Amino acid sequence: MSPGDVVIKAAALFVAVSFILAVGWARGRRNWERWFRLTYGALAVSLGVAVILLFRAILGHDFRYDYVVGYSSRDLPPVYLISAFWGGQEGTYLLWAFFAVLLGFFLAQRKAWNPAAVMAGYTGTVGLLILFMMNRNGDPFRLATVVPADGRGLNPLLQDPWMASHPPIIFLGYAALTVPGVLAWVAAWKRDDAGWVTPALRWALAGFLTLGVGIIMGGVWAYKVLGWGGFWGWDPVENASLIPWIVSVALIHGLLVQGATGGLRRTNLVLGAAAYVLVLYATFLTRSGVLADFSVHSFPAGSIYGWLVGALVAVVAVSVVSLLLRKARPGTPMETQMAWPLILTATIVVFAISGVLVLLGTSWPIITSAFGKPSTQTAVFYNQVNLPMYILLLLGLGLGPFLAWSPMPRAAWARRFLVSVAVAVVGTGIAVASGGRGIGSIVLFFAAILALASNVARFVEVTRRRFLHAGAAVAHVGFALMFVGIVAGEAWDRKIDVRLPLGESAAAFGRAITYTGYVEGSDPKDEWGIQVREAGGAVVDARLTMYTLDNEQSFKKPAILRRAGGDLYISPISLDTGTGRGGERISLKKEDPLHYGGAVLTLLGYQMGGEMGDGGMSVIAKVRVERSGAADTVALPMSVVDGEMVGRPVPIPDLDGRTLTFRRMSVEERLVELEVGGGPPAPQEPEVLLVEVSLKPFLWVLWVGTTLLALGAAIALARRVFERRTPA
Repeated sequence: MSPGDVVIKAAALFVAVSFILAVGWARGRRNWERWFRLTYGALAVSLGVAVILLFRAILGHDFRYDYVVGYSSRDLPPVYLISAFWGGQEGTYLLWAFFAVLLGFFLAQRKAWNPAAVMAGYTGTVGLLILFMMNRNGDPFRLATVVPADGRGLNPLLQDPWMASHPPIIFLGYAALTVPGVLAWVAAWKRDDAGWVTPALRWALAGFLTLGVGIIMGGVWAYKVLGWGGFWGWDPVENASLIPWIVSVALIHGLLVQGATGGLRRTNLVLGAAAYVLVLYATFLTRSGVLADFSVHSFPAGSIYGWLVGALVAVVAVSVVSLLLRKARPGTPMETQMAWPLILTATIVVFAISGVLVLLGTSWPIITSAFGKPSTQTAVFYNQVNLPMYILLLLGLGLGPFLAWSPMPRAAWARRFLVSVAVAVVGTGIAVASGGRGIGSIVLFFAAILALASNVARFVEVTRRRFLHAGAAVAHVGFALMFVGIVAGEAWDRKIDVRLPLGESAAAFGRAITYTGYVEGSDPKDEWGIQVREAGGAVVDARLTMYTLDNEQSFKKPAILRRAGGDLYISPISLDTGTGRGGERISLKKEDPLHYGGAVLTLLGYQMGGEMGDGGMSVIAKVRVERSGAADTVALPMSVVDGEMVGRPVPIPDLDGRTLTFRRMSVEERLVELEVGGGPPAPQEPEVLLVEVSLKPFLWVLWVGTTLLALGAAIALARRVFERRTPA
């Protein structure tokens, strides 16, 4: 047994004893408090030692441990050696548990709300995380069967500063959102549905802030590293973090209403419990393997499926029993006249509907697997169902700043609201005249400009009185700017595919782009140089990254030229070396011709084949081959052999007897990767780099908006902390 296993087992013992002592303390045995604090401190020390031991093993290249072998190597730079700690699920359980224990010290303060009862519930949630590490597949200190000389290293996609810092922020957000759930349990059991509001608001803001920042960092990473041109793909694992964040937004607004009017008591208890339930559900989706076939982020099947299901069922049961058996007192009836309570309540309803729809789409593989072959929803579904939701939210955000907690005469707010409407009309008109398109996008843009104008006015008004009260206005300005950037940079972007023969220039969006060749010394992460001549004559050198690992996983990183008017986004598609030599790899993007060996190859699409002997499926890529005016369509099969997808060489007469073998496909990128084999060398032809060039107008507005959204949450949280410490 390794020292790491010893401290994890010690932590399990301390968390069990702490839970028992906390329950006794909550039941009135005050002398148990001292022993609880001692054992909880020992729990924190145990997990702290475990963290140190795992860091020491990774930094010291101690390949006796499976985890160190799987996520680190001797050639990793120090920053990525550190991030290897949370590169796999075992390390993230330890990190999450450590964060959770540290946050528990704030809840256990004597001046905190109901510390004994809260710690009884909260210590149980920490115990679940430690329980995950007691499973072999969740143990970060599992010993390797064979000790290798070096590790497999960290996935190259994760070797980026944004991704190195993204996971710990996400798990800090998960830990923070556990607290409102526990507070809701205690409020329900104690029938104290008023006292929990103030602490729950602080913790909901903390969870909203940290989880939101983590999601934003993941979006930046996807945009600058993955090369598909976007920042959010509605991937099921992306959604798994988004859903509890959406619930935290609804909870914050509900707690504000309850604090001011006494309404929404039951609603807030449900939202508080749901936030934590959905955090665990997100963990289940990510780490149980149920989405292994549908998400590039998911861990493989068979990890700790049963343990996660058990934890999720237990937490749901506690939440349901708390809410049903200890009902909250009826709240104050909501005003139906035009005022903040009405707008905030409508906001909660819309966010809740959006969260349910995203939850339904994300869970679609699980739902459909019960009725046959599992499937997943595409981005089209999420965009269509959420578009009306966010138009309504932004319209409400455009009206809300001019209202108050109690109803006002229409004349008091209508004129100011109409000024914002006029600004939105003018802004939208300019956008349409500049090329804005699509009815849905135009309406969303109008609503975003309306919300932006109204909340800028609100910000100016509030900051004249007290800056700490401007958190909501800043966050709402950021929320509106975020959607301005989404529409301008994503819905209204333009893109074209450009062929770049070596040393020759091609025009794209008023620029001249030249392929300058392979960057010597960049192996094994091959880079390819380009030059971009701006309209004003300035020349910018940039690099694209495109390479394939031994496991046939391909990586492509774009070049991004950021300008005030928008981003020029250049993403590599494939490279035709022009030599026609056998054994090389070529990539075909659907319906984009590729010149190779004197012929033109075009991917027409895919076709699913029949069942194979071992129960797997075969896939056929249909490729058109054109040469000297003749065209033939060939079928390239790839099927399951011994559990792996393997292609079969197919002779292609129009390529002088060469063969093409189907090696890899990417549905997201709409491309296949083929291996060329056999045949005599073809005549030397120019090397050609195929790239996708897109112009994303004013996408920087999105990043400014997300920054302001986080800043507004930080200001609101600072206000609540300051007010707690300062007597009225």
